Amino acid sequence: MRGELSHMEGKANGLSIAGFVVSLVSLFLVALYGIAGLVGLILSAVGRSQAVREGGKTGLATAGIVLGIISIVCGLSTAIVMSL
Repeated sequence: MRGELSHMEGKANGLSIAGFVVSLVSLFLVALYGIAGLVGLILSAVGRSQAVREGGKTGLATAGIVLGIISIVCGLSTAIVMSL
């Protein structure tokens, strides 16, 4: 089993990269009120859990989680201000 996982060591998985990219783009799409940030947050969280389980890198996934949370907060703040 160790031989099967050794090829993943030190690599970022696809969900981590996708979550980071979606979260980063969602910062510029405030008009979606944090929905894209939520998608990025979910992708990043799943990607991070897979990376931890497989021994891969978790940096992009962690950054995607942080950016997703920031995007959700900004989106919700924009929605509240627009409703006033």
